[in-house]
Amino acid sequence: MCRTSEIWTQLGLIPALRERSLPEEWTRYIIYTHGLSGEEIGRMESTSQIAEYTAAYSPAPFLCSTQDRMDDVLNAAAQRQVNAQVLFGHEVIGVEDTGGGVRIQVRQHSGETYTMDADWFVAADGANSPTRRMLGIEMPGIRTQRWYLNAHFRADLSRWTDPDRRGTLIWALDTAIEGVLQPLDGRTEWGGGSLFDAEVDPPSSFTAERVREMIRTMIGPGGEDTEIDLIGFWPWFVSATVARRFRQGRVLLAGDAAHQVPPFGGIGMNTGVQDAHNLVWKLAAVINGWAGDALLDSYELERHEIAERAAHYGMTNAKHVRDVRELPAAERVAALRQYGNWSGLDVGVHYTRGAFLPDGSPPPKHEVSIDEYHPSARPGARAPHLWVRTPNGRASTIELFQDVFTVVAGASGDAWTKAARKLNETGPAPVRGYTYGIDLRADIDQSEDQFGQLYGIDAGGAVLVRPDGHVAFRSRGAVSDPAAVLADALAVALGRKEAP
Repeated sequence: MCRTSEIWTQLGLIPALRERSLPEEWTRYIIYTHGLSGEEIGRMESTSQIAEYTAAYSPAPFLCSTQDRMDDVLNAAAQRQVNAQVLFGHEVIGVEDTGGGVRIQVRQHSGETYTMDADWFVAADGANSPTRRMLGIEMPGIRTQRWYLNAHFRADLSRWTDPDRRGTLIWALDTAIEGVLQPLDGRTEWGGGSLFDAEVDPPSSFTAERVREMIRTMIGPGGEDTEIDLIGFWPWFVSATVARRFRQGRVLLAGDAAHQVPPFGGIGMNTGVQDAHNLVWKLAAVINGWAGDALLDSYELERHEIAERAAHYGMTNAKHVRDVRELPAAERVAALRQYGNWSGLDVGVHYTRGAFLPDGSPPPKHEVSIDEYHPSARPGARAPHLWVRTPNGRASTIELFQDVFTVVAGASGDAWTKAARKLNETGPAPVRGYTYGIDLRADIDQSEDQFGQLYGIDAGGAVLVRPDGHVAFRSRGAVSDPAAVLADALAVALGRKEAP
């Protein structure tokens, strides 16, 4: 997703991740077939994966990769952090909230155990999270009673894909075993997946040779003798569940530990990355004394609803795939649109409750659209992308909103900018201030009032944006005391004060 790439960009990871991403010529379509070698059922152009479309709403590229291809990049980035220590072969076996901190029991691969103390503990320990179980946090939602088999393999499938059958996903339907083939490098490395009923086929019954035959069956006629170099395979239970709580005292859940998203749509890891992005600035604010720990309650408020949307999206896509072959040809494209066109779910991410000050504007009817993005700077929304000229060169507004709170005022709103800079000196948290038309200027071929139109403010108005790029406050016009108004808005965004 582009939103995740925006986060990777802030961390300087895009060049390395781009090298591990599926080449762009493979990402235009999601294709449905009667087996890879068989007749095509239909295809959906995936505008959320195509640069000519995504460039309108994000400065970051869409990248298509898998976690195993990204892990070395992420691990190296973690290792470079001054205060980080990455340990492998260490398992958390006990978590106790002591009131003033967290005591953690750890078992090493050797069997030896030790105890460590921390101020806070973030559990990102997967769908079967031992931490979540130890805390007794339930995972309500849909349990499908279906399992999914993931396979990672190498094979030359080019005679069926080149040049006209290239897609991010190639679904094989109406074959004896139905599933999806996913190109990983655009050459010979692939992923494959298929649903199965564990009551008929217990997970333990899958052998390497059986998985190879499953892949050959999805290829269809001509695939019987295809050489399959199977790297590994993993059966797992499909669920659409969200933890009842994301926070318990000083312990917080993130990623799959907090939500299990069905694989249809590929947004599970994206949702987890964005969990962390929401959480880390809040933890930093608490640790640095900018906010009380009440701010961390907003993490659950905001991310819980996003996890529910993601889980629902995955389940809906599963139904679309199941039903596509039964639809008349003329109806297939429309039925499949959201599976591959998710800009509203991606950069249209917005919160309805949390660490922001509502401005009283009604939510647009289209704000929850999945397949279309309608830019909005309504408090709670991701601040929209717009190219601007800064003293340091051309930049996206997305690049301005990181690390600290940021105020951007309209051309006549310099009083807001002065208030922001004063608040930076005297307030509880760092605040940066810009005046559009002075500190920031319209990009080439843009009108001078384009920022105001996009952000819903006039020349005397302003927005306050959080360190994670979500709008915390918006004033459409000038006010008599911008310093007091801005201080109140910042207090709400830091959890120091409740919104009126």
